[in-house]
Amino acid sequence: MPNSPMLRRGTATLLTLAFIAPLLAQGDAAPVNDPWFEVEPPLLYALLALAIVQVIFILSIAGIMRTMGGTSTWIKRHVEKRDRTLGVVLLLGMAANANAQPYHGSSNAMSYTTTFWLLLGLNIFLFIILMVQMGLLRSLTRVFVGAEDEVVIPTPSGPTWAERVLERLTRQKSLADEKEIELHHDYDGIRELDNVLPPWWLWLFYGTILWGVVYLVNVHVINIWPDTVNEYHEEMAQAKLDVDAYLATLTRTVDENTVTFTDDAGVIGTGRGLFNTYCVACHGPDGAGSETSVGPNLTDAYWLHGGGIKNVFKTIKFGVPEKGMIAWKAQLQPNEIRALAVYILTLEGSGSATQKAPQGELWKEEGAAPSDSTAATAADTVRVAMR
Repeated sequence: MPNSPMLRRGTATLLTLAFIAPLLAQGDAAPVNDPWFEVEPPLLYALLALAIVQVIFILSIAGIMRTMGGTSTWIKRHVEKRDRTLGVVLLLGMAANANAQPYHGSSNAMSYTTTFWLLLGLNIFLFIILMVQMGLLRSLTRVFVGAEDEVVIPTPSGPTWAERVLERLTRQKSLADEKEIELHHDYDGIRELDNVLPPWWLWLFYGTILWGVVYLVNVHVINIWPDTVNEYHEEMAQAKLDVDAYLATLTRTVDENTVTFTDDAGVIGTGRGLFNTYCVACHGPDGAGSETSVGPNLTDAYWLHGGGIKNVFKTIKFGVPEKGMIAWKAQLQPNEIRALAVYILTLEGSGSATQKAPQGELWKEEGAAPSDSTAATAADTVRVAMR
């Protein structure tokens, strides 16, 4: 084995690889790694060492195969040809690398990344050869031993766990035991069997009885659970609270198209406070204005930009910039604008003797009627004041 031609050729191949591989990456300047993949010299040394170890294993297995083959001509020829082929492939691979790297100066030196891929490919190639050798070695072992691997197919002993579970759930008799439960009623060859009720059905039945007892005691004896009538009323009351809470949130999203009038004292009080804060300077404390006030009289039935809750809401929201009234939508929330518009409409007919003369047109809303969905009141219609 130590003096075999295969070992000598393998040693020569390793020595050639050891001398040629470093020359492939020589250059005057340090090789530059690709920006997307970082390769360090220790990794290259590890791949080279792995390749050498695989070559040693390949040579060792080839020697074992040669020894086991003995005088068999076809085995010797196969091993020798494969050994030569391996050496030729390695030498051709290194020669191809050498031919692909002509010298053009230091800028064309092989990079670490290129060397990495070459060594990785070499290791994969050697690993494939190693696996093929293992398969051949196993075949040779079978030839010498004379035994084939026997495939043992386990035979099931008794019923499976699924069959056992199904049997417990149904208590069904097997075909061999059906005579034990036969009722001896034969109708045209159809036999009648006295099968027991399945346990799962009995468990459900007993469970419903138990639940009925629990329900009866809790609902009609100790009154811990509400009965269906009380439960219905409680759910309806909770639903009404939920609807009221939802409608309360809609007041923040009201606009000039959905706003409605209301005589709610809380809303009117909120509007009064807003009026005293933002509107007194132009319309006076009572909303009637005066001959020297900037804003028009808000207590008569005449309106410059339309009356009614929707028009008043729109005027407050967008303002009248050409006449000096700002848009209050940036400072007031929609529900606050609604409260202010409602309060202004309640001022109609409350002007004093010093109120400002009417301006605009007499507002009369045609076909005004309370809506079923908004429950608008008569206060939402125009109140015509005859002066």
